[in-house]
Amino acid sequence: MNTDIQSGKNTDLKIGDIFTPILWGRFAVEKFNIFHKWMDGATIFDPTMGQGDLLSALIIHGLDQGVKLKEMPILNLFGNEMNYSYYKQALQHFHSRFNIDMSPNFTNRDILELNPRKHDILLGNPPWQNFNDLPPAYKEKIKPAFEEFKLTGNKKDLLLGRSRIDIAALIIKASIQNFLKQKGEAFFFMPMSLLLNDGAHESFRNYTTNTTNFAPVEVFDFSNVTVFENIATRYGLTHFKRNIEAKFPIPWHIRENDQWVKYKGAPLRNITAPVSVFPENKKNKLNEFRNIQLKKHNTPRQGLNTCGANKIFFFKEHRQLDTETCLLDNNTKLPSQFIHPLLTAKNFRNQTNPEVWVLIPYNRDGRPISEGELSQFPELKTYLNKWEQELKGRKGTLIRSWLKKGRWWAMLGVGPYNFAPYKIVWEAYGRKTFAPKIFEGYWQANQALQAFIPCNSKQEAAKILKQLQNPAIEEILLSYQMEGTMNWAQPGKIKRLIDFT
Repeated sequence: MNTDIQSGKNTDLKIGDIFTPILWGRFAVEKFNIFHKWMDGATIFDPTMGQGDLLSALIIHGLDQGVKLKEMPILNLFGNEMNYSYYKQALQHFHSRFNIDMSPNFTNRDILELNPRKHDILLGNPPWQNFNDLPPAYKEKIKPAFEEFKLTGNKKDLLLGRSRIDIAALIIKASIQNFLKQKGEAFFFMPMSLLLNDGAHESFRNYTTNTTNFAPVEVFDFSNVTVFENIATRYGLTHFKRNIEAKFPIPWHIRENDQWVKYKGAPLRNITAPVSVFPENKKNKLNEFRNIQLKKHNTPRQGLNTCGANKIFFFKEHRQLDTETCLLDNNTKLPSQFIHPLLTAKNFRNQTNPEVWVLIPYNRDGRPISEGELSQFPELKTYLNKWEQELKGRKGTLIRSWLKKGRWWAMLGVGPYNFAPYKIVWEAYGRKTFAPKIFEGYWQANQALQAFIPCNSKQEAAKILKQLQNPAIEEILLSYQMEGTMNWAQPGKIKRLIDFT
C-alpha cells in the first residue's frame, strides 16, 4: 500500500510507533477501573490504536475475570489507526482471537482529520516523535494543527522545522477536544517530557485546546520499569479529565522495590512550569525558595557545539611554541589566541590541567572571524581550508544559517560570554548532584555536557557561586525527576531559579 500523506487514509507512514504490551494495557484497565466503566455502558476509543492491543486488553481482562465474551459490550469499543498495515492487523487480530468483526468500529485515518465523535473514555498510546524528526511532507502538513491547539511555543522554531515538541502533545490535545465527552476521562501512555521538561512542552502544560480545558489528575511514572523494550525515552501513564481546571499537587506513583510508592507532583510557581515530584509525606518547601537576583550578562549558557566536527576543532595534545603560536597533536601549528582549554569530567574532580583544547576561530565579541581576518592568520586559514568541505557539509538549521553567510568555520553556542574571565560551570548531563565550580580564564564548557554562568570578576563569581550552593537548588533539580539524564541541570532549569535585573 502506498503512502498517501495528503488524505491521511490507507497510508503506510510510520510515525513514532511504540506498541503497548497487553500486560501494561491490563495494568491501565485495572488501575483506573476502566473495565467496569465499560461494562456499565461507557464507550472507549483508542485514537492511535496500532494493532489494537489496548482494546484487546479490556476483553482479555474480562475473560480472565470470568465474564463471557457475549456479555461484553464489544460494540462500545472504537479504534483508529493511520497506518493501513497496522489497521488491517488490528482487524485480523480481533477476528482470529475473538471471532469479532470490528470493521464498523475501526477507522483508518489520520486522527487529525477524522470527523469528531465523542466518547466517554480515551485509552491510547500516541506516537512519540519530536516535530523536528517527522517526515518533511507530514511536518509541513500538520504545522497549522500545532497552532490550532496552542502548541506553537517557540513559533520561530516550529516554522523553521526544528521544534523539539513531541507530536504526542498534539495528538493528546486533539483527541481530548474532538473525541472526548464533557467531563470525560482520558488515559494515555506518553513521554514524561510533556510534564517534566523545560522548553517546548510548556505549551502543552497550559492544559487548554482551542475550545476546552483539561487537567492531569494522576500519573504512574515508569522511570524504573521497562514497559517498552529498547526505548530510552522516559515514559508513564497519565490520567486526564476534560472540562476541569488543573489543581495541584496530584498523585504521582513511582515504582520502587517492586511496589508503587506514592509521591505528589506540582509545578513551581506557575502552571506551565515543569512538574516537581516530592514524597507524599513531605511538605513541599520548594515554593518557598526565593529566586537568585542576577544581571543579564550572568544568563546561564550551554557549552559550545561543533555540530559534529569535534575531530576538527578538538585536540588532545598542546605545546606552546612561542608567545603567539602553539603546536597541537604534534602536527598542527595554530595561533594561540584561538586555542582554549575544554572542560572534561576530570576537571570537576581533581584534575586541574586541561586534557583537551578547542579551536574557536572567533573574535572576543562573540562573532566568527571574517574572511579578511582569516587571511591575517595563514596557518589557521590553511588548516580550516583543509576541512572546508566537511565543515560546509554540517547539518542543522542554525549552523546552515552561518554557512549561508560564508562563515563555514562557525560553531553554535559561542558568544562574548565564552570569553568572560571567570565562569561558574556545572555538569548538566547525566549527574545526580549539582556541584558548580569556578574556573578562571578562558575555559570552555562542552556542548550539553556542561553549562555555565559567565562572570566579569572573581568577586562576582564567588558571590553567585555561594547562592548556587543553596541546598534548595539541588532539591528543586531532583524534584524534576531528571537526575542522571541529559536534562539534569540544563540552563533552562537554572534560569527558572533566577530573576534578572
